[in-house]
Amino acid sequence: MSIDDASPLPIYEQICRSVRAAIAVGDLPPGTALPTTRELADFLKIGRNTVVTSYLRLSAEGYVLTNKRRGTRVADDWKTAQHSTRGTAPATELSQTAVPPAMDTRATTNVLHISFRAQQMLGTAEPKDMSPTDLQAPDSSLYPRNPLSNLLAEEFSRPPGSGDLTNGIRKFQAAIAQYLRQMRGVLCNPDQIIPTRSLESALDLTARVMIDPGHWVYIEDPTPAIVRDSFRSAGANLAFIPSDNNGADISLMSGPPPRMIFVSPSVSMPLGRQMPEERRQGILDAARNWNSIIFECDSRWELSFTGTRIRAIQGRDPSAPVLYFGSLNESLGPHIRAGYIVVPQQFIEPFSQMAQRVANGPDSFILGALANYLQSSDYAVHARKVRLIYAQRSKAIADAIRSRIKGVSCAEPCGGLQLAIHFDEPIDERAMCRAAAARGLSVAALTQYYGDLHNNLDQSGIVLGIGMIPEHSIDALIGRLDEALGDARSRGMSQSLVA
Repeated sequence: MSIDDASPLPIYEQICRSVRAAIAVGDLPPGTALPTTRELADFLKIGRNTVVTSYLRLSAEGYVLTNKRRGTRVADDWKTAQHSTRGTAPATELSQTAVPPAMDTRATTNVLHISFRAQQMLGTAEPKDMSPTDLQAPDSSLYPRNPLSNLLAEEFSRPPGSGDLTNGIRKFQAAIAQYLRQMRGVLCNPDQIIPTRSLESALDLTARVMIDPGHWVYIEDPTPAIVRDSFRSAGANLAFIPSDNNGADISLMSGPPPRMIFVSPSVSMPLGRQMPEERRQGILDAARNWNSIIFECDSRWELSFTGTRIRAIQGRDPSAPVLYFGSLNESLGPHIRAGYIVVPQQFIEPFSQMAQRVANGPDSFILGALANYLQSSDYAVHARKVRLIYAQRSKAIADAIRSRIKGVSCAEPCGGLQLAIHFDEPIDERAMCRAAAARGLSVAALTQYYGDLHNNLDQSGIVLGIGMIPEHSIDALIGRLDEALGDARSRGMSQSLVA
């Protein structure tokens, strides 16, 4: 193994690729002990933390197993890691059978790989197979079919040329600005509203406009992988803000001043924590001190079950350096994908132009229908209804887990569509996810939400989506989840006995 200082790949990824390749060709058979992190660091003349990061990633991908007594060894079932949703995505190849007969196939023996950036993003993507525990999906049965479908039909049936094609966008901007002023204390004019489809598209747009390679971005930890991937793809350096029961604590950060700070103060993901007033003010003060801009992800404030409805960070000062993101996806259901960013006045032009270039937002007729719905009393009634349903569902599931499943802890979240279940004993997260999938349950390893995995190894557990679980099926689902946990626990005991 050697390190190429000229390679664009980080050193930890070079180590990972070397180990993966050696395992794949049989140079490192199952059960082979790898050098200790200190031994490999001394051999390569690099920092030990870099090797620790490599081993943690290989362990998360399933290539190796780490045991305090036996050290780090090649996993017996490492082949399953090649198709794991948490590991590096498999390389995309061009089959020789697709080469026209007249073409010399000897020229196509090399494998063509997708980009490393794509491998990173696809390797951390959540599975798309829908199940009752889909991680982020809201309940489609709560979709307001009648009022919204009528409004959509009305907008869609307008004849071509009957009006300005941007009319729906302007109506949406005005409706959102009024709604945010009343409900969240957000200080904005309609032209500051930039429509988007989702958090992913909002992050992509933000990275295109605000981030240059080498910029530092501070991200609350834990958070969904798409947040890290979006900024990393733009070439940013990432640092992670430690969190506790009150959310991200910016006072614990040190290092280069960041270009951007990402936080979810109303309902953090996936833990569902709410940030108190003093923490929010601390983030705003830090951003001003560092000349940074805050990305305030407030997409789930409509689904805040408990706690106080605290004013958004953006609403504390008209000149606050905040990009405020909100979404209608969770409250309206999976049929509607519409969100928005509230940008400071000086960024209206670049954000608007970039959004037009990358076709970032929903169609104008959808935005026009949503504007009419928001301005009626129907949306407020619908939002209260779904908030109450999800609050009752979340509490019922959390209570069932605490009463029926041993060896886990589950704190009731302040809001959102996810429930974090912590293991009180060492259990292989990957084994648990596989056992749950075999029973038709879609869960995710809790540690995959952490960017700073090295300092959060004790946060072992799973994340369960609650949006699509009807009340009548909770008991049966918890039973299957308990069975899956027992299966994962027994597999871990079997491996310990073999060891």
